[in-house]
Amino acid sequence: QYQEEIQELNEVARHRPRSTLVMGIQQENRQIRELQQENKELRTSLEEHQSALELIMSKYREQMFRLLMASKKDDPSIIMKLKERHSKV
Repeated sequence: QYQEEIQELNEVARHRPRSTLVMGIQQENRQIRELQQENKELRTSLEEHQSALELIMSKYREQMFRLLMASKKDDPSIIMKLKERHSKV
């Protein structure tokens, strides 16, 4: 099967000039490099966004914990539950 596929590829290649094949391969390589660069930039951007979101959520949880503690000063059992939840997060 491998030999058959190689033979088919060779037959297709013979119908086009070598320079056309080389130019096609070079163009594909450029496109691949561009896609790899774009992928790298997107991955970096994603990591930055995830980091920012983690920071925002951390601050939000901290503020909510403080708010709930301030509003529930009279009930120690609620404070203990909040502390447990906060430590788990």
